[in-house]
Amino acid sequence: MSDTPSDLKAHISSENDVALNELLVKIQPLLAGKRFHNFIDFISLISDGIDIVDNDMVEKLSLLFERLVIVSWEGGNALNMAYTESQIEQSQPNFRSVYKLLRDPDTLRGMSLFLRTLQIIGQRVSADIPNQ
Repeated sequence: MSDTPSDLKAHISSENDVALNELLVKIQPLLAGKRFHNFIDFISLISDGIDIVDNDMVEKLSLLFERLVIVSWEGGNALNMAYTESQIEQSQPNFRSVYKLLRDPDTLRGMSLFLRTLQIIGQRVSADIPNQ
């Protein structure tokens, strides 16, 4: 089979190949500009990626996605609850109410989790920065 579009057109001149002929006319600019090769390379890359992914990797990715959805859902629910409670609360927030909130074990547990997460992120960022 030839490489030029005009030679390819000569091979598909029968009436049964009208659809293929129309397709060839539409992709002719891609073939002429050698941009079609990029598309084929992209399809090949996707195919290789599918071959690389096995069941264990799919399982890990689905577990990661599930955990991200859970964290997002719980964070959204907590924010909605806090907002609703702040709207219902009649009194204005003051230092005493904030201090009382800080003494709550659940608040301390949440702050500890948040601060530990920030600490881990900071450790990983500082490990990536070369010593100066």
